[in-house]
Amino acid sequence: MPKAAEQASDSCHTCASLTRFPKSLVEQSSEDPPDLVGISYVADVLKRNRQLILVVRETVTWYTSTCFIKDEKLGSLRDGLIHLLIPLKPLNGPSVVVRVDPAPGFCPLCDDSYLKQLNISIEIGRVKTQNKNPVANKAIAELEDELLRKERSHSHLSENTLVIATTRLNSRLRQRGLSSRELWTQRSQFTHEQLPISDMNLIRAQHEARSKNHGYSEKFKSSRPGRPTPDINIGDLVYLYTDRSKTQSRDRYLVVAHDGEWCFIKKFSGNQLRASSYKVKLSECYKVLNTVSAQQNPRYSPNVYNQESDSDDHNEDSLHGPIRDLPPDRAEPPPILICENIDDVENLDEPTDQHDTSLEHDLTLTNSSTEQDNKRVLRKRSELKTPARFKDFISF
Repeated sequence: MPKAAEQASDSCHTCASLTRFPKSLVEQSSEDPPDLVGISYVADVLKRNRQLILVVRETVTWYTSTCFIKDEKLGSLRDGLIHLLIPLKPLNGPSVVVRVDPAPGFCPLCDDSYLKQLNISIEIGRVKTQNKNPVANKAIAELEDELLRKERSHSHLSENTLVIATTRLNSRLRQRGLSSRELWTQRSQFTHEQLPISDMNLIRAQHEARSKNHGYSEKFKSSRPGRPTPDINIGDLVYLYTDRSKTQSRDRYLVVAHDGEWCFIKKFSGNQLRASSYKVKLSECYKVLNTVSAQQNPRYSPNVYNQESDSDDHNEDSLHGPIRDLPPDRAEPPPILICENIDDVENLDEPTDQHDTSLEHDLTLTNSSTEQDNKRVLRKRSELKTPARFKDFISF
């Protein structure tokens, strides 16, 4: 019985969408490094005291630029990106790629014609990944620390305060012994002398340091082993481990493509399938096992179905088990005694030795004649007694 209950729970979609899984080791990876310095950027919006600050950072040198924006609409974000990126890239230079979060204001910028004329392309981070834009998140955290050092009060920031905080952020020394400004300009920030820096060596050293740190970061975040990679094929229904929240169960997805350790899924909204697809790792999703098979459920077995359809004659020997006996007939209810005289009913209570022939005569008349069908059953009348509480009263 426990095994059957476990199989029913594993094959239930509602149970799968609400199951809680312990934290396990999550494999970390980095994308391929850029070929040059100044062609890969990240962008995000910082909200502070009802003010919106657009932050743009170069991914190799971590050189950061900031500006205020009015809102998070399409026009404001596009103007802010142009205002920050044009001073960092030549107009006729190579195209630059800006990685952003899948926010409603950033998504329409992927097909913006004006940005394409300026050789600026927008790349949306993977939607179903918690760490969609790690470099931008780090830039937001560092800028908040600089603003706290500059302005301890929670007052509105001015343009000068934001520029000074951003300049100090770019002047801080990194783990390579140089600041972001020195890596970007290749000149010392104290003497303004040229520094012997190779861009290729810088890119290679940064990528090797990130790859080396992945193993330590994985063990620090979780001591449990990693989850096994499920056997997922196109057409399977899967769920994501990270989709569950406190107020919402996991959504159901359909696998539409398979590419190595990656798969592309589409979301179910009720009984409808969404048009947009998401790219996720196979280790990030799991599917509900279908435990109903032909061997376990012979009712839907094709062999049994063919045997039943081909043979029309059924013998008694082919029946499963003996035929049960019919239940016994019900006993007929006793006849109802119908008496015309009330004295006959009163005499029934008194024991008599003589056989009463008048009663049989009455029954014979009742069965033979149709006039007696409407006669009512006479019962012994109960005597009316005065209640005990009215004994002291005089009745008139």
